[in-house]
Amino acid sequence: MEHTKRLEELNKETLEKLEEYMKAKGTGTGENHEKIGAAKDKWQSAWTEFLETLVVLEKLEI
Repeated sequence: MEHTKRLEELNKETLEKLEEYMKAKGTGTGENHEKIGAAKDKWQSAWTEFLETLVVLEKLEI
């Protein structure tokens, strides 16, 4: 479970750095903002699926 906590910390750190970068560079409006939002949503979906896979693997004790 320790590895899961570390991965969650890394995900949180990644999202925080993305937010900082977006504020520093300015995401603008319109198409670029939508693309960044879509990519962030896709990242979160993949992250959730990854965590679900880890839970299954832990149950199987792999």
